[in-house]
Amino acid sequence: MLGSPVYGSPEPLDFYIDLPGLMQPAYRQSETFFFQLGSVTPGAAPENSQGYTLRMEPQGIWIAAADAGGLRYGIDTLAQILAQAGGQGTCLEITDYPSLPNRGLMLDVSRGKVYTREYLMNLAKMLSRMRYNVLQLYMEHPFAFRKHPEIWEGSDPITPEDILALQDCCRSLGIELQANLQCLGHCRRILTRKEHMHLSESDMFWSLRTTSEESIALLDDLFGEYLPLFDSEWINICLDEPYDLGKGKSASSGKEPGELYVQFLKKVHDLAAKYGKKVMLFGDVILKHPEFLPQLPKDVRYIDWCYDPKPHYGTPAVFGKYHLDFWVSPGSGNWNTLFPRLDGCLTNVNNLLGEALEAHASGMLFTDWNDHGGYTQPGAGYYGYGYAAAVAWDGKPQDRAAVDGYLDRVLDSAGYSKVIRTLSQIYWLAPIWSKNRSECVMALFDEPIFGQAVCGPEPPKELKAYDLSLPEGVQPVLERHSQHPLRPYFSIPEDTCRQIQALAESARADAVNLPAGAVRDQLLYQTEAFLVMTRKLELSRKIRSRFAEKNLMIPELVLLEEDVRSLIQQYAHLQLDFIKVWVQIAKESEIYISLTYFAHILERLDYLRDWLSLQREALEAGKELSYDFSDYQTAGYGTLPTY
Repeated sequence: MLGSPVYGSPEPLDFYIDLPGLMQPAYRQSETFFFQLGSVTPGAAPENSQGYTLRMEPQGIWIAAADAGGLRYGIDTLAQILAQAGGQGTCLEITDYPSLPNRGLMLDVSRGKVYTREYLMNLAKMLSRMRYNVLQLYMEHPFAFRKHPEIWEGSDPITPEDILALQDCCRSLGIELQANLQCLGHCRRILTRKEHMHLSESDMFWSLRTTSEESIALLDDLFGEYLPLFDSEWINICLDEPYDLGKGKSASSGKEPGELYVQFLKKVHDLAAKYGKKVMLFGDVILKHPEFLPQLPKDVRYIDWCYDPKPHYGTPAVFGKYHLDFWVSPGSGNWNTLFPRLDGCLTNVNNLLGEALEAHASGMLFTDWNDHGGYTQPGAGYYGYGYAAAVAWDGKPQDRAAVDGYLDRVLDSAGYSKVIRTLSQIYWLAPIWSKNRSECVMALFDEPIFGQAVCGPEPPKELKAYDLSLPEGVQPVLERHSQHPLRPYFSIPEDTCRQIQALAESARADAVNLPAGAVRDQLLYQTEAFLVMTRKLELSRKIRSRFAEKNLMIPELVLLEEDVRSLIQQYAHLQLDFIKVWVQIAKESEIYISLTYFAHILERLDYLRDWLSLQREALEAGKELSYDFSDYQTAGYGTLPTY
């Protein structure tokens, strides 16, 4: 039974811990939140926000905290201890509190998966167990704006009811749901609507025209519907990567891009204030123009983002120098890829958060993007979620073995971390890792005869995974539509393919034993995708090699046709698996982007099979084969976009 309250008559709270056979409430008295079981000697609450003291004695249990968040985390720790100890306690005392008070996740719902309400609410529960206390949904267009339905036309959007239900769920879990809406760049989906094309800065249809009052009027319409849904006082207006700022219609103003940016930021800041909100924004532009910082509103919160695995960043020190309110933003590395670039993510988290703490940052916003259709599976990225949360709480790099066990418990999925660790080894094989993308997914959808995975330059021996520098003599490339120099797309050697195959088969053998559910299905899809990719490259090399020898006979051509037919079947099954794992967690509307990639590779394989049959028919007629592939048409296809 609950012992006698220490502070007189306490106020019962909606906090409970489920002990064997007992559902015990928590209490508040004055400024102290506490939980007591038995007649244990009470202790003082720590002064640190979200901190707690947990004491376990033979006579009972006591948890004290200065706020509701701390009590929640103390109860969570107790539950973990009892679960690991089989319900039996031990004598101990723990005082714990976070290094960063704000620990948030920003999830992209705008460029691929528009996640279902059920998925988002389950995600919030997982995030709470990881001790996140902030959640943002990155929003470009898929919100059901009543006044501007043309913006989300063709999408199955997030609705006001979705936001309110998610907010209620987050509130019960101690998570602040913050508004997020792109307000400058990344507005292509809006600016390609005929109603708003005139608001585009340039023919890139990327950034809003900062010198147009109509741009602010449009944002006012959107803010008026969107912001009142959120209890949080914050909106992330993003304002990152305005590539064409000042290079189009605003150029006639005679003002430099930095000045245009500052003026527009002030207008959006004041517009948000109209709805009772304060703004946070990504700091990439202002870092290029720190001379404008004295002109900006003092209540702006900056987000210092970088997702590269750098040994040193330097940017947190800039924000710290000016005594600004700022968070840092590492990333999951789970975009433009089949599987997260995990070790790059962990390096990014360790080093960026380390510098953030030195520069007195007030938070972390861990980002999980969905570039080019969101074909990457989220489940494998949960490892990065958990690791980032642990570092943000503890303030230092984490022991990987401890994180493995912790995540298996959080996900209720023993063996999850082993599968993740196995597949992550693939990204240490040159040249699979690449800045902002991974060659595995490019190879999966690559043109089967002339794709870079088999025809590209050989990876230099000096090429290293998770190394931003390139060997001497190798230059970065700027691909079509890209604004960032990238590593060249190298070929993937046969030995590398064999190693990928072995790792994928090992991971699959473990993944089949995971608890049934979406995460298991996603990991099985990913292992099969790696295997299909290696089979495709093996067949591509086989066909090219046999044609180079110039001695093909009809039976062998028949067998090659059959090999391609079998590969088409494998891709079709992979596509069906992709659809299955998508609809488990996301609305269907945006799946067409990724299904287009499958359509492309299936068309190319079907063409290859037909081309081989034409070669066989030519040989049957006594004609020369096209051994140099001179009549093989690629129709300009290369691979899927990954810039």
